[in-house]
Amino acid sequence: MAPKKAAPVPARKETPSLPSDVEDLKAEIDRQIGSLVNQSNRGEIVTRMVSVVQERFSGPIAHPRHLRAYDDIVPGSAERIIRMAEKAQDHNAGMDTKIVDGQIDDQKRGMRFGLFALVLVLVLCLAAGFGYMDKPIMAGMFLSTAVLGAIPVFVFGRNGKN
Repeated sequence: MAPKKAAPVPARKETPSLPSDVEDLKAEIDRQIGSLVNQSNRGEIVTRMVSVVQERFSGPIAHPRHLRAYDDIVPGSAERIIRMAEKAQDHNAGMDTKIVDGQIDDQKRGMRFGLFALVLVLVLCLAAGFGYMDKPIMAGMFLSTAVLGAIPVFVFGRNGKN
């Protein structure tokens, strides 16, 4: 059995309105492969090579070429897009600041409550010790100090205001 010949690949039709950068790319490829490929296949090879090109852009705003295209369609839209990105960035920075400040406040509050709890436990231990040694007046003084120290925390809340 004789091997079958592959069907010829039909040449692709060129898109009539290619962006200028694609035309520039085609010209550069044609210049680079000029002497390596015969003239009859060169156009098809260049077209196939150009069709595989992919472009990526990552950032807070659109690619400058895309911004220009937006501005061509709706005048002033590029400025609006940039302003929108700046506003979003300012908002995100403000939120980050609030989060960090909140975490610092929580840590400070935790340290204060820890110190308060330590002092309260020490006072209660002293009161219990004086109560055990039959000195009720001293025990009462330390207990009343502990109770009076704890009342403002519950009355005024965590900020100590109101």
